Amino acid sequence: MFYVLLAAAVGLTGWLSLAYDQAWDWTAAGRNSLSEPSRQVLARLQGPLEILAFAPAGSPLRKTLSELVDRYRRVRGDIHLRFVDPQTEPELARDLGVQVPGELVLQYQGRSEHLRRLDEQSFTDAVEGLADRGDQWIAQLAGHGERNLGGQANHDLGDFGAALTQKGFRVQTLNLAAAGAIPDNIGLLVVAGPRVDLLPGEWALLRSYIASGGHLLWLMDPDDPIGAGVISGLFGLRVLPGVIVDPTSAALGIDDPAMALVTAYPSHPATANLSQVSLFPHAAALELRPGNGWQAIPLLSTGQRSWNETGPLKGQLQRDPAAGEREGPLAIGYALTRAQGRSEQRVLVIGDGDFLSNTFLGNAGNLDLGLNLVRWAAARDRMLDIPAKTAGDLELQLSRTATALIGFGFLLVLPLGLASTGALIWWHRRRR
Repeated sequence: MFYVLLAAAVGLTGWLSLAYDQAWDWTAAGRNSLSEPSRQVLARLQGPLEILAFAPAGSPLRKTLSELVDRYRRVRGDIHLRFVDPQTEPELARDLGVQVPGELVLQYQGRSEHLRRLDEQSFTDAVEGLADRGDQWIAQLAGHGERNLGGQANHDLGDFGAALTQKGFRVQTLNLAAAGAIPDNIGLLVVAGPRVDLLPGEWALLRSYIASGGHLLWLMDPDDPIGAGVISGLFGLRVLPGVIVDPTSAALGIDDPAMALVTAYPSHPATANLSQVSLFPHAAALELRPGNGWQAIPLLSTGQRSWNETGPLKGQLQRDPAAGEREGPLAIGYALTRAQGRSEQRVLVIGDGDFLSNTFLGNAGNLDLGLNLVRWAAARDRMLDIPAKTAGDLELQLSRTATALIGFGFLLVLPLGLASTGALIWWHRRRR
C-alpha cells in the first residue's frame, strides 16, 4: 500500500507540473519579477501581444530570451512567443528588418516594434509605445507643393509615411486654407519643403501653433527662400549658401559629390542608439545665431573634409573661402527646445528633405534616423522609471575575524584532522 500511494503521489505531482504553471520569486529584491510600472503598462494592452524571437536553433540566446519574456507571460497569458531561426527563414528576417541575433519583434494590433536590448526597461518601453501610439496624430502640411507622406513619386515621403503607420503613428494631411485651424490633437506638424508661399492667414495659423507650444519638424532644401525666412525669423537659424559637398563619399563608392555623410551622432535622445551612417543628398548647411530664445543642439553634422559648395557641381571641386565656402564640420540639422509651462516644446529643422524620400530612404541608416527624429519631435521618447533591482543576497560579507578562522580551518585544522584520522586508522589496524 505504501508503494502504491508513493507512485500515485509521484504521478499526480508530474500531472500538476504539466497542467499548471506557477512560479515563486524568493530572491531578496524580487529580481525575477516585473516591477509595478511594467505591470501597469501590460494592463493597458487591449489584445494579445505577439513576439518573434530571432535566434539560431540551439543558441544560448533562446534561453535568455525565454527567461525575459516569461516574466511578462506570468502576468498576462495572451503574450505569445515564437522562435525563428534566421538561417532557415532568412526571408522573414529580411522582410522584418532584423539586424542582429537575439532581436525581438513585438507585434500588437497591426503595429510593430523592434527590440535589441534585452532588459526590462527596454522591453516595457517597447510595449508602452505599442499601447499608446494608436492615438498619436502626425499632420503634414499640404497645398503648397510639399513632399507628400502618402505620395509615391521619387521625391515624396510615402515609404516613410508607411513606416510611421507601422510604428503606430496616425498620419494625415492638413490643408490650412481648407481647415482654417490646426486641430488640438496634432502631436507633430511636418513641413516638407513647400514650393509655394503660404497665404497670410496660413502663416498666422502656423505662428500661433508654434507660439502655443506645438511640436514641429521642418524639412527644407538648398535655395529654399520660404524655409530660410521662416527658420531665420522663428528659430534664429541661418542657411549657408550652396550645397554641402563631402569628398568622403567617394571612398564609399558614391559618385555624387553632393552626398553628405553623417557618421557620428551626439548624445541626444533624438539620435539615441544610432550607429549606422546616414546619407543626405544635396543638403543645406545651417548656422545658429545667438540669442534666439531656444536651446539649440546641432544634431546632424558632416565631417571635417566637407564644405558648402556655391559653384556648379562639375569638374574638380575645391573649397573657395572667398566665395563664403566654409570647411566642415557643418550642421545639417538642429534640435531646438524651450519650456512651455510644465512641458517642453520640440522643434527639428533639417537642411535636407531628400534623405527621407522614396529614393533615398533605404540607404544606410536613413529610416532608423527618421523614425528616431519623429519619436523625439512628437515627444514619444519618454522612458518609464523602472527602479533597478539590486541583488543584496549575492555577496557574503564576513568580518576579518571570521575570514581568518575560515582560512585557518581550511589551511591547518582540516589537513591536520584528515592526517590525524588517517594515522588513527593506521594505528588501529597495526594493533590487530
